[in-house]
Amino acid sequence: MSFSDHKIMSFTHKITDLPDQPNLPADELKARFDSSPEELRQSVNGICDDADRLESRVSGIIAETFGDTIDKSMLSDELAAELDAKATQAALTAEQTAREDADTSLQTAVAEKCEVYYGTYTGNGAANRLIELGFQPKAVLSLSNGVTMYSYGTYGGLAFPDQPVKSGGSNALVIEENGFRVYFVDNSSIYTNRSGNTYIFLAFQ
Repeated sequence: MSFSDHKIMSFTHKITDLPDQPNLPADELKARFDSSPEELRQSVNGICDDADRLESRVSGIIAETFGDTIDKSMLSDELAAELDAKATQAALTAEQTAREDADTSLQTAVAEKCEVYYGTYTGNGAANRLIELGFQPKAVLSLSNGVTMYSYGTYGGLAFPDQPVKSGGSNALVIEENGFRVYFVDNSSIYTNRSGNTYIFLAFQ
């Protein structure tokens, strides 16, 4: 039996063939309404059954012909070339990823071994002031009396080249080319350059 044997050309009973005022008994009328869906159900189930049998036969033929594996020699030249190209691209992508991971690890290792400079400065009350180091640090940590903040102001913090210490949206400690800049803005409670205060800093090169 083929799939076409399950084709439904027309239903045995059509609702449109009934008179406008059906005079059939209730059980016969119900059977008329159910007949078309039942024919459709049987046809679909038959197709599914034939498909299962066909799949089993095809699987058996493949297993008998090729065994458990398909060798490259069984493929067409075009398909074999396409698979080779994809394998080469996958290898190149894996190599690039490995190199990027290695570079990231190396950068992390370099960062862990950077030199640390420490020192002190005394605030002079200027609105802003450059603390010169002779190099641009990778990070600066500044403290006043061992802390970066009091409840009433910002006295220091940890800054990076692209992440200055801020207070209320204003700069408090900014890394620059030759060192770092500190500020005194009384109305914004920024006290990284408050007159008379002693500040300890760590600069990472």
